[in-house]
Amino acid sequence: MKFKFSLEKLLNQRHIQVNLDRRNFIDKQNEYNAEVEKLEDMIKLKNEVLAHRYQQVTGSVNWQNDVEQMNLFLSGHDLRIASQNKRLKELEKEVEFLRQILLKALTEARMVEKLKVKKKEAFVKEALATEQKELDEIVSMRNKPMNGNS
Repeated sequence: MKFKFSLEKLLNQRHIQVNLDRRNFIDKQNEYNAEVEKLEDMIKLKNEVLAHRYQQVTGSVNWQNDVEQMNLFLSGHDLRIASQNKRLKELEKEVEFLRQILLKALTEARMVEKLKVKKKEAFVKEALATEQKELDEIVSMRNKPMNGNS
């Protein structure tokens, strides 16, 4: 006798769902990491402009126009940084949501796997008991005295 799990299709579907959810989670996490790098680059550019502005003010006589342009850039750049921070918060929520979905899918798959293991153990136990019963019957048949030979 061979063990056949009645919920094998469900288990396969759960594994497929886990793989899809894992892929979605990793894609969103990679998107989040890319946006974090983008924010870090924006902050780095802002600091470079601030340093350049300081150098212009301390090292040049006609610095007013340059500094005014830098200040305009910085004010716009601060708005872009704020927008990027808002985007990161939204992405963080999405990543957390996908993490919860993945955890739920993993839990469901594990439950079905545990059920499969329990069913297989019960099957093996029942098969062993059946085999032992058959062996006992064979032994009792051999030890039974024949009708006319006693």
